[in-house]
Amino acid sequence: MSQSLKIRTERNHAGPQLVQTPSLCRAAAEGSPMPTAELEGLTFTIRYANPAFCQLTGKTCEELIGSDFRTIGSATEHCIFLIGRVHRTGEPHTHIGQEHGGGQPAYWSYAVWPAFAADDRIVGVVIQITETTAFRQDAVAMNQALLIGSVRQHELTEAAELLALQLQAEIVARKKAEEALIASEKLASVARMSAVLAHEINNPIAAVMDIIYLIRHNGGLPDPVPDFLEMADGELKRIAHITRQTLGFCSEMSAPTTFRVRGLLDSVKDMLKAKIKSKNALVELQCDDKMEIVAMDGELRQVFSNFVLNSLHAIDDGGRVTMRASVSRHPVHGNRRIRITVSDNGGGIDAATLPHIFEPFFTTKGAVGNGLGLWVSKQIIDKHGGSLRVRSCTHGINRGTSFSVVLPAFVA
Repeated sequence: MSQSLKIRTERNHAGPQLVQTPSLCRAAAEGSPMPTAELEGLTFTIRYANPAFCQLTGKTCEELIGSDFRTIGSATEHCIFLIGRVHRTGEPHTHIGQEHGGGQPAYWSYAVWPAFAADDRIVGVVIQITETTAFRQDAVAMNQALLIGSVRQHELTEAAELLALQLQAEIVARKKAEEALIASEKLASVARMSAVLAHEINNPIAAVMDIIYLIRHNGGLPDPVPDFLEMADGELKRIAHITRQTLGFCSEMSAPTTFRVRGLLDSVKDMLKAKIKSKNALVELQCDDKMEIVAMDGELRQVFSNFVLNSLHAIDDGGRVTMRASVSRHPVHGNRRIRITVSDNGGGIDAATLPHIFEPFFTTKGAVGNGLGLWVSKQIIDKHGGSLRVRSCTHGINRGTSFSVVLPAFVA
């Protein structure tokens, strides 16, 4: 279960009224300088608003209670999206967004977490908002204040220290924005190049698939040639699917299918058989044969192939890679889910590198890697409504790396 703080609430069904939170939480919210409100997750109806939230919106508590949160100026599209996600998943989220208008941008920071009833049902969503205006506006206001009258020396010192902190925050924010802009430009360039390449390779892929079809139906092929041809045809179809995705042709054609997890992991192992043999590696599968999942099988094969390839790259000759799948239940709503883990006993990932492994174009493989494998894998897992965690150790008996993916599942 997420380690977020639970606020348990009791609803009054007589109409839109203040939610009766525990006295300690209510007192903390009432006295907090941070604008805080609780919403009905499905209808976005405001059930509670503290004084700071009323001051931020310029409305009284009576005006806010029962109104639609989406009509408030600070309710950006991403904020609305986060509220819906928290209500569905029970997992807290934070976000910092930039809003333009009035000359200088304003930065809005949201913290959103679920509110639970006594029986652990999600009955609402709590949102806390922080508004930070652009530094130059604050600096102008500070300079005007310093020019008015005679100010005591200790007040000038405090003002200067505050200004220095704001300047440091502005520098950090601008540096992050520049890095994000550079990364987005790189991704845009890669996308354009990928579209060109996808267009160019479609025709030769189709030709090879036709040739394989003719060979498979020619008859008289010795074993295990038909199996190899079927495997090659499947991989070519997956490449064709990826190229169509790149060109934007599959956005409405792709649909999840029901398949067995063991078959998925077996196909990953078979596809990397040559690489496994070259490393003299032991690849173990620990999975119930009847375990099923509803997902995009080709995309998940891409994810776990990438994980196993990274493990094979990390282990020494004769090393071990384990693919393990198990069933569990969500601690809040009890839904079934599948956890698939790829672990190795390689050299591990050091503490300085670990926070950056899911960033685009970040790689430790030099010219061999492009830094997009783990980033793409993270996007696919997010698309499936799952979560991805990594643990790594660089020394001792626990040395190695483990990638753990949790996905919604249907189990046979």
